[in-house]
Amino acid sequence: MAQLLIRSARQEDCRDIAHLCGQMGYPTAPEDVARRLRHILQFEHGALFVAEIEGGVVGWIQVVTYPLPEMDLHAELGGLVVNEAHRGQGVGSALMVRAEEWARTQGCLEVRIRSNIIRKRAHKFYKQAGYESIKTQYTFRKPL
Repeated sequence: MAQLLIRSARQEDCRDIAHLCGQMGYPTAPEDVARRLRHILQFEHGALFVAEIEGGVVGWIQVVTYPLPEMDLHAELGGLVVNEAHRGQGVGSALMVRAEEWARTQGCLEVRIRSNIIRKRAHKFYKQAGYESIKTQYTFRKPL
């Protein structure tokens, strides 16, 4: 595999990030990602990293810290996606390692991941990375 670089996301990555969101099943326009990135990149309790190969973004991971009264500070992955053409080549693992390193520097004692029940391949990947399944839950939402 060509040289892999894990770096902090930048505003100009919006097109590549939007493309990857579509591969993850969340189609979105680059201008919408650009607008969201303006907030994400300024958010002090989170980080967005990209995987770059030969100048192109081939994956991204978002990690956010959560202070809750019922548990010690922890981080949660907001998303992880690797371009279909680069899966199984260590890109996802490298992104996970970077997110975990960032979480440690923030004082987090663990990283949590929520994954759709249909993403069997992702579940296998997370288990191989040392994560354990701890519960099944519903997700609710209410538009504001």
